[in-house]
Amino acid sequence: MHPERDVDVLVVGSGAAGLAAALSARESGAQAVLIAESEGVVGGSSRLSGGLMMGAGTRYQRALGIVDDAGSLFHDYMQLNQWKVDSAVVRRLAELSGPTVEWLGDLGVQYYDQLVFGGDEPLPRVHCPIGRGQAVVDVLASRCRAAGVEIALGRRVGRLLTEDGAVVGAGVGEDTLTAGAVVVATGGFGNNPEKLARYFPSAADTGWAWYIGADGSRGDHLDLADQVGAQVAGFNRGLRLLHADFARIYEAYLPGWLVLVDRQGRRFCDETAPYGIMDGLIQEQGDVAYAIFDRAALDEATAAGVARYKQQVPGSTKKQSPHWNTDIVESMVTAGKVRCGQSVAELAAAFALPAEHLEATVQRYNAAVAAGEDFDYLKDPKFLQPIVSPPFYGAQIRPATVCFTACGLRIDRDAQVIGESGRPIPGLFAAGESVGGVVGPRYVGSGNSYANCVTFGRVAGGSAARRAMATP
Repeated sequence: MHPERDVDVLVVGSGAAGLAAALSARESGAQAVLIAESEGVVGGSSRLSGGLMMGAGTRYQRALGIVDDAGSLFHDYMQLNQWKVDSAVVRRLAELSGPTVEWLGDLGVQYYDQLVFGGDEPLPRVHCPIGRGQAVVDVLASRCRAAGVEIALGRRVGRLLTEDGAVVGAGVGEDTLTAGAVVVATGGFGNNPEKLARYFPSAADTGWAWYIGADGSRGDHLDLADQVGAQVAGFNRGLRLLHADFARIYEAYLPGWLVLVDRQGRRFCDETAPYGIMDGLIQEQGDVAYAIFDRAALDEATAAGVARYKQQVPGSTKKQSPHWNTDIVESMVTAGKVRCGQSVAELAAAFALPAEHLEATVQRYNAAVAAGEDFDYLKDPKFLQPIVSPPFYGAQIRPATVCFTACGLRIDRDAQVIGESGRPIPGLFAAGESVGGVVGPRYVGSGNSYANCVTFGRVAGGSAARRAMATP
């Protein structure tokens, strides 16, 4: 380490991105690496996550006979997002996410043998860690400490130190720390209502928004960006899950037997569509839909005791849906949050939907059930159940659960933060949820965000180390 600076690399934030950056910096030659974490616990939102990671061409895929490669992942990612992402950065993600999955495995992360589909990809490329996100954080934190990385808890970085246009450290309160390079990995801003309304209005404007991430996700990266003139990308991007206004209990998927209709009483999708795609579909409907079903379907789902989702993630406890069961629905009828009627027309009136439209929709759906084929949206026939047994139920659905935010500092493929001038800001790097331009208008699926965090954490740490070692 240079004698005139406190550390070689300072990492701001201890989620998966920050931990990966710190460890990568040590692996790349940085001698003194410090993580500054604002909260009293390591892990940020990463420890609360399922920890699923997207990656192509891994040894875990090959062990199952799955033939995949980075080029296919890049193609799928770009097509789904209509190329509305920073393509060079996404290519780096596609190329390195598979090796990063294996890197975690080499460090000690264990995966379930089963791989899953994250979204609409043609073959499974999502790796599920045993112990979920907390297990990944535990492995990374342990390896960081073993490598000599210092982790300082309760140290919220409020400003960046600059000299001749380069970032040379950071400040916590009145204290300052000089560094050869700084990596911003502070997470998102879902826990800051003001920033949510400003940078992710389509989440805030639904009126039901609630965030499932860490308390420290306050958008500090956006404040730091303002201080140094960094570009900000990814406005109004993130992930929202559909939710009824019952209780703030996380449920990633809708049970497949529900039927969704728009404000005109028409179906508009396969109700089991991946949630990254469903987010966009409901946005096209004005962020409001209605879940329609009958008593027979509700009772059958409740009696089964297992929520009927399109996909079950390994390690997830197979249990009843926390929202769509008889006890909860009946209590919500009493609370006025679920409407019911003895006829479809009566149910339509309760929501001010065109009765003739809803009746036609139900008739057509019932015909599809009888035929054993969803001839409109191709939903798997195993989820098709008729709507014929009164009482008929309906509940308003909105994209309310905010999983993560994706507006942040623009980076290049080496994780250097780009300034308003269009040039990299010397000494400043970023990774994870603090970055914009990588996650696009369509979330590619489970494992997209965590792969982004760990992969670009590694890239940022390596780049920061090289910068620090080359800078006197």
